[in-house]
Amino acid sequence: MLETSLPRTGPSAVRIEARDQPGEIQPHVALRQTEVRYTRTLSTPMGKPALIVSQSGRLTPWLSTLVGAQEYEPVSTLVTERAENGRYYFSPATVAQIDQRIHRMDEQLVVVDGVPHPGQLVDVRGRLQSTTVVDKRRVFWERLAAKNPVAATRMSLQEARLARRRAANEQRDAATGGPSGTSGQVADCDKRIQTLRDRLEQHQEAARRRVRTGHTAVDATVVLLGGVGAPTTALWGELTGREASTEIGRPARPATAQTTVGPHTVAVTDTPGIPASDGLPQWITDVLPGLVTALEQATCLLGVGADHEAVLESVAESCGLPYRSLADADATVARMALDDLLPSVTCAIRLPYRDDTQALVSDLHDRTVVHETEYSDALYVRLEAAQTAIDDLHRRVTAVDGELKRLETSSDGDVTDTLD
Repeated sequence: MLETSLPRTGPSAVRIEARDQPGEIQPHVALRQTEVRYTRTLSTPMGKPALIVSQSGRLTPWLSTLVGAQEYEPVSTLVTERAENGRYYFSPATVAQIDQRIHRMDEQLVVVDGVPHPGQLVDVRGRLQSTTVVDKRRVFWERLAAKNPVAATRMSLQEARLARRRAANEQRDAATGGPSGTSGQVADCDKRIQTLRDRLEQHQEAARRRVRTGHTAVDATVVLLGGVGAPTTALWGELTGREASTEIGRPARPATAQTTVGPHTVAVTDTPGIPASDGLPQWITDVLPGLVTALEQATCLLGVGADHEAVLESVAESCGLPYRSLADADATVARMALDDLLPSVTCAIRLPYRDDTQALVSDLHDRTVVHETEYSDALYVRLEAAQTAIDDLHRRVTAVDGELKRLETSSDGDVTDTLD
């Protein structure tokens, strides 16, 4: 038996059970070897009903959450286990079942829990004309589109490609009946598609440039990753002191701000919840090019929230990045994890008493963690600095006739080397 219980906790809910019943066909369901039961409990008037349909035997975990976030209510589900159909993506039995649901329960949106090709999406829309049919990619893109011009353009490009497919179908069907004028429609669609492709590339490059040039004077860059609904934004706010919406699907594109972790100046990048469990498929990276750039620049990754491990490990492996997992948005735990991930060096510095020495010492307090200062025949400082800052620090120390020496620190914190 397949049973789906909605993760949505709204005033109304739908439960659908599909049971294999060999040899028994219910008169109200025109489906071979399948009995379907619907249960709806309503405490308020219905809003915009939506139906998510899967033929894989299970639902994509995040999909109901994203559909519900776009003010569809109730969100019901239909789960079957049938082979993909070449024309409609859904099998004829599933299409008939959806058709019954549309007439019986007045769904305004049908979501394909899959990635049909354009021809399949055009044909299933033609078969189910009384409702709107979209795939799971479109649900994700639409959630981002209001504040993400890349996603908005990608949606338009998908619709333009579908329009071309419909025009091409009409042209083919009318070919035996003489000229129909549909060839002009195909040409217009081709022009529209090219315009949108060019616009998409422009928006993608702008998004990459925005991330690439946004925070350059830092020691490290950390990218926060999580599934749909993960508290990455809450953690980002705790770490950086910034305020941001924690709604599902926000931020709609990567958001970066700076913080300090020990001796490190760190750029922390928040990302939308990733609707995938195994890496980043192209339909995600197409609308989040800034995420790809952030990962290329990243020093390390933090996974946040429940069920993020698979996507975190996959991304970390593909990008060659160290990472840690956090159960929730605990900034203290996050800083401890970053302290472990970000390399630092303990140094001893000897500085002569000169006019320009005090300016350097003041800067050391701003840019490093100063553990000890001693005034003797010279000024001695023991400090911890980001590994990436050591070369610049050595240059500035020698410029005032000082000396810098790295210290080896054992696991219990004892210094095993000292300044001569």
